[in-house]
Amino acid sequence: MNDLITEARALWKNGNPDKALACLEDNALRESTEAIFLKGEIQYSMQNWGAALNSFRRCLHLDPDFKVAQTYVDLILNILGFFHTDHFNP
Repeated sequence: MNDLITEARALWKNGNPDKALACLEDNALRESTEAIFLKGEIQYSMQNWGAALNSFRRCLHLDPDFKVAQTYVDLILNILGFFHTDHFNP
């Protein structure tokens, strides 16, 4: 199990995020907060906000005290909720 996570992390760091995500789809990692969190980080780096949000929320469902996952949730919600009022008021 840890071998898959290590492999996925290496793939991501070497510029292969899609292969890393595919590696993390293994059923053995289904309940692994470490794997789900890594998946969220990869999705976040790809600016795939919805998928990343789902991954981080899944981490929080499995471990409500996962503070870094909560920080990512807050960041994504802030990004998605951004509204530039000056842009609409000439």
